[in-house]
Amino acid sequence: MPKRSNRFQRLVTMLTATLADKAKVTESAMLEDKVTNDLREVDVLVELVAATYPISLSIEVISWARKADVTWVEKMRAKHENLSTNKLILVSESGFSDQAKKKAKFYEIDTLEIEEACGTDWDLLASLESVGTFIVTSINYSVQAVCKFENGLLEQLPISLTASFPTNRGHLSMDEMVREMLSNQEVIESLRANLKSEQEHDFWAQYTEKNGLWDIEHCGSIGKIQELRIGLKVKESCSPVKFASGKFRSTPFVSGESLSGIDNLQFALAKTQNGSIEGYLIDNSGIRPLSGNSL
Repeated sequence: MPKRSNRFQRLVTMLTATLADKAKVTESAMLEDKVTNDLREVDVLVELVAATYPISLSIEVISWARKADVTWVEKMRAKHENLSTNKLILVSESGFSDQAKKKAKFYEIDTLEIEEACGTDWDLLASLESVGTFIVTSINYSVQAVCKFENGLLEQLPISLTASFPTNRGHLSMDEMVREMLSNQEVIESLRANLKSEQEHDFWAQYTEKNGLWDIEHCGSIGKIQELRIGLKVKESCSPVKFASGKFRSTPFVSGESLSGIDNLQFALAKTQNGSIEGYLIDNSGIRPLSGNSL
């Protein structure tokens, strides 16, 4: 977790990531000041590509007991005048004064706040409250490929998770393919059935097809990937959780924080338009996505 992060900033980061679709969301991002060349911290940075142009949305977060005022709005505007920010969004835990909203609107700065819990998805909250605990399964993985080259040589090579491969749904990164495999409920249940303690466990998964997988070129030699070998490091922990609820950008959400202090665990969940439950979790290992299969 970034050193200058706080509970409310983490919540805004997770909710933004949940609603941002394919955009990249970074907490406590560093942007270069165009005048001084110093690096300045932005609470939450959303990066996306629109019509081939990169767009940066900067979100600044404040957690005061009182409403955010004109002075803070002006301070944030001045800060971002010299940063590569295409759009500035301000979020206040306690809302904004009327004058602050007027000033932000004049400068075309969006203001957001966490709305009251009247719009909460109560069914989702009730289902979580009835359990009272949150089970987190952390999975780190690496991928090796068994390759057969034209000279008949078999060699096992590491595969980058960012490497892209053609599929019947277009090109997917190795990371996307592994995540898709791990989202399968049968795979999750199989892993959990073999977790005997909260210690980290090692597993291997293999994937192959009759005629091989993909062509590959390595050190000038042409070959074919015959098999993927996926190394999994899995750890499951269970923590009692304190829940909260509200609305963000008109979307009801449920959030939670660990009561046992395990890894500074905090999460946020919301229902998407298709009815699935998605969200993000932050702990000492960083931020990562959650889905209904993770609950």
